Amino acid sequence: MTKHTLMHAKIPQYAQRPHHDESTLSHIQHLLLLWKQNWQTRRQLAQLSAEDLRDIGLSEAQRQEELNKSFWEP
Repeated sequence: MTKHTLMHAKIPQYAQRPHHDESTLSHIQHLLLLWKQNWQTRRQLAQLSAEDLRDIGLSEAQRQEELNKSFWEP
């Protein structure tokens, strides 16, 4: 396995570098926005009541599973 392959094996698919025509800065901006969205969504999920969870079809176990993820995980 080459160094390049090893590097990408550890990075989630959604976080891998975009097409070659996009700049590194664009890629970093994309990742930062995605990570911010993950963080905000999980923060909102943490604040939902049991009734709200039922309304959206999630169990408490599913909520906890999502909340245990780091912001960079999809």
